[in-house]
Amino acid sequence: MLSSKRVLYVGGLADSASVQVVRAAFIPFGAVKSLDIPMDYVSGKHKGFAFVELGDPDDVTEAIFNMDGAELLGRTLKVSLAQANQISK
Repeated sequence: MLSSKRVLYVGGLADSASVQVVRAAFIPFGAVKSLDIPMDYVSGKHKGFAFVELGDPDDVTEAIFNMDGAELLGRTLKVSLAQANQISK
């Protein structure tokens, strides 16, 4: 199970955001251990948010500070610590 103290919720993703793009945006803050972009299987597109697990809780704090409100592919990101109930979805 993912450690919730190391998992970020990243909301506001553009339709064109891919795993590679999101990983590249967060790699400056530390090793990306896992990355999940949940899909809407009816539309075939992602749901507009992702979960990014970083290796160290200090990296998570740094990523939130720098990426919350940042722009990626023309969209403003909402980055916060993921809640346990969000991760299990």
